[in-house]
Amino acid sequence: MHYMTRHICLISLLLSSGNGLLPVQAEMLSQESTQQEAQESETGQSGNATATASPTTIYKVVGKDGSVTYTDKPQQNAEPLAFDVKTQNVVTAAKVTPPPPAKPAAPKPNYRVVIKSPAPEATIRNNLGEFTISAAQPGAPKAPIYRLIFDDAPLASNSSGVFKLTGIHRGAHTYKVELTNNTGKTLASSPLQTLYLHQASALINN
Repeated sequence: MHYMTRHICLISLLLSSGNGLLPVQAEMLSQESTQQEAQESETGQSGNATATASPTTIYKVVGKDGSVTYTDKPQQNAEPLAFDVKTQNVVTAAKVTPPPPAKPAAPKPNYRVVIKSPAPEATIRNNLGEFTISAAQPGAPKAPIYRLIFDDAPLASNSSGVFKLTGIHRGAHTYKVELTNNTGKTLASSPLQTLYLHQASALINN
């Protein structure tokens, strides 16, 4: 409609021209109209090209060694693969099964051993150096073996916890009782205690 108006004005000027100046104005108006039509025509073509843009084309190329390559540039022996511009690659994540909860570690056995007799710092009077050391396990679990450590050295082992000693010399002696398993591993120990053994002198009554 805009173009038709310009043309009508141009024709009117040409028909009504009576001197030399009016045709010049008509020619200038004609040139301006032609340039504007060309610009608007180019703009319309560009808009149409944008509106009718073709979807992205991917080419599949198979090499002589059988390898497959995908590219967006056309090549010889390339197979075009058309994809919709709205196509989206959606990958469903694999469900990962959570690992089972770790089992709580079993509590370590709490072995205990106490010396029932003699009492700490006890004084024992025996000319033959005989006396008994007795130990017991007050709780559970129970270890299979008692081991007597006398004067810093293992002296005897048994399953009862009762140790009858003989031939011990007079003086101060240290002792403790340990609990062990069948392989000799120490599981628990009583506190270290001291006893004093007194013997009558052989010179008395001589």
